[in-house]
Amino acid sequence: METELIKRCQRGDVSAFKIVYDRYHQPMLRVAYRMLGVQQDAEDAVQSTFLKLYRSIGKFRFQAKFSTYLFQILTHVCFDGIRSQKKHQTEQLDTVRIGVEQNTDLKIQLEHAIANLPDRMRMCFVLFAIEDFKLEEIAVIMGMTLGGAKSTLYQARVRLQKTLRFE
Repeated sequence: METELIKRCQRGDVSAFKIVYDRYHQPMLRVAYRMLGVQQDAEDAVQSTFLKLYRSIGKFRFQAKFSTYLFQILTHVCFDGIRSQKKHQTEQLDTVRIGVEQNTDLKIQLEHAIANLPDRMRMCFVLFAIEDFKLEEIAVIMGMTLGGAKSTLYQARVRLQKTLRFE
């Protein structure tokens, strides 16, 4: 049971923390990559998230799902990474992995469209449509109201439809 696993982590059980890492590493990496666009940056964000989790796991009070708490930390780390990327004027997400030359493949077009969504819309869309989080969880992760999460997701869908010309 996850509750007992987290309690073991809170008591300093390294093997329990390894189980948490193994369970959440890949989903977190997918989200971080979609947010940051560079594999190394995504891996760094996930490592930073686990480090922050290790330092703060004692503060987790089981009032929300553990995955919500964990992805909330990841969201903050990713947004910090995006701000850092912009500050240092590194290449934008659309030039990193998703080089779209022609309108050849719907999947590539969709990846490109998602990568070009504003940061908060992209995070909301990725958590909902790709990682299957519920809107209530997304609201907590993103620090917004349920209505704000619904609105942000709706706006993301509208932008994607316009970009992909599915109007």
